[in-house]
Amino acid sequence: MINFKETSRSIFGAWMLARFDADGLLLFENTVSAFWRSYWSAIFALPAYIALVMMRTPETMITVGALPALIIQTSGYVVGWFAMPFVMLSVCRIIDREDQFCRYFAAYNWAALLQITLMLALTTLAKTGMLPPAFAGIVSVIAIIAILIYQGYIARVALMIPSMGALGVVLLDLMLGLVVESWTTKLLAGHRLFGG
Repeated sequence: MINFKETSRSIFGAWMLARFDADGLLLFENTVSAFWRSYWSAIFALPAYIALVMMRTPETMITVGALPALIIQTSGYVVGWFAMPFVMLSVCRIIDREDQFCRYFAAYNWAALLQITLMLALTTLAKTGMLPPAFAGIVSVIAIIAILIYQGYIARVALMIPSMGALGVVLLDLMLGLVVESWTTKLLAGHRLFGG
């Protein structure tokens, strides 16, 4: 269980990192329990994620029933949160940064809550017409670039690696996210993951 004090401290730490203040990292414990408690951010982000899915997924893309769609989306959400740490544990061992793994992912997970919230706000503004379609597209691209830079900064300061190494971590994260999204989309369309 996580308390309000740790939740608010973690969100503030993620906010400090978003402002490129490396001291925000000090607000995250470098322990296994802190790593697991950071997954409360996935629970807190779930309503925003559901809203995003509802706004972004055209009904024509979903050819399976309501229950299978719910199971697929839920599975994709869970896999999306655990794929990166699963892969990065091996990477951290290879680059001799395993001792920084827990703090890095505590910060990474709470940062994801801010990122999902930002994308929900921008999508809502676009869907309600408060942002003109052309401008909304530009803002979304800028937001995605900013998120990638944010993720790279967290990787660089938390894992204490060079900028090129942080870029590699961001590209790995992006690739894993695209794979999970692709699989989710295929399953929602009633296709098998492999063999057509």
